[in-house]
Amino acid sequence: MAKASREKGRKAEGEVARLLGERLGLTLKRRLTQTRTAREHDLDGWDGVCIEVKRHKRATQSDIAAWWRETLGQCHDGEAPLLAYRADMQDWRFVIRPSDWGVPIDEPIQLDIEGLAAWREATDG
Repeated sequence: MAKASREKGRKAEGEVARLLGERLGLTLKRRLTQTRTAREHDLDGWDGVCIEVKRHKRATQSDIAAWWRETLGQCHDGEAPLLAYRADMQDWRFVIRPSDWGVPIDEPIQLDIEGLAAWREATDG
């Protein structure tokens, strides 16, 4: 992986960690082992949630579908997958599967940060 790409990924992971920290009260940190193996998610600190972060120039439906498959492949031991992605000049978007949060819907849904915060509040407990 090129140095510029690694740096962009590092910055994106920091952005998501700060955003989720500010909005959801989480303390997240980068998972440094994920740079050594392709089968590790990007952020630690949200128990039971496997967080994958993607930051690209654009985010087509095909890109999002591929990132979602990657996210699913990185989850272990019943972790709930959460994909955070952002295209240039766009806000962060989050993909979750409601069935992992106690709602009987298997298809993934996309949320903005406010939607994710509301979802977490509604399903926490």
